[in-house]
Amino acid sequence: MLETALKIFSIVLQVLGLVATAVGLFNTFKDTSAPGDRFLARVMATELGVVRQLWGGVKRLSRRLFGRPRATVVQGLGTAFEVSFAGSARGIVQFGPLPDPVADPDAFKVAVEDRLNRVHKLAQDVQHDLEQETKAREKENQKIGSDLQARLTALDEEAKRKTIRGLHEQVLGLFSVALGLAVQSILDLTF
Repeated sequence: MLETALKIFSIVLQVLGLVATAVGLFNTFKDTSAPGDRFLARVMATELGVVRQLWGGVKRLSRRLFGRPRATVVQGLGTAFEVSFAGSARGIVQFGPLPDPVADPDAFKVAVEDRLNRVHKLAQDVQHDLEQETKAREKENQKIGSDLQARLTALDEEAKRKTIRGLHEQVLGLFSVALGLAVQSILDLTF
């Protein structure tokens, strides 16, 4: 009677262990995979890939052993067309006409200085605006970088928690299987 009860207990432990391990594997996959991924489809795709690699190796080995010629690959000729477009645009920004330097040299000097001052002021304004924009972009980039880093850290922690949950279930299942096998082995040795 005790022997039968221990055998049933051993079988129950092993079955529960296998179920817990399978649930742990499924939960780990579900928590870490992309939405819509199917567990068995991914597993079967991996298995089929391994089978294809093994079959290719067997074919290569048999060709080497039996001396059969390798498959010949024929590639057709193709034509490549290249289309490109090159264009340019020009614009001219002009001031009004300058006074005649011979007739009125002072007016010419004042007009040239005025134009140089306006160009200099425009260059300074553009440089100032570029510096301000550069600072604003750097600040925005730092903010985006810190936000991204915070999100990545949160996602990493969440993934670790989910993976550890599945691993706990798997370890519990394997422990139950091992305990069931130990009870069965003790039974086999004692009875």
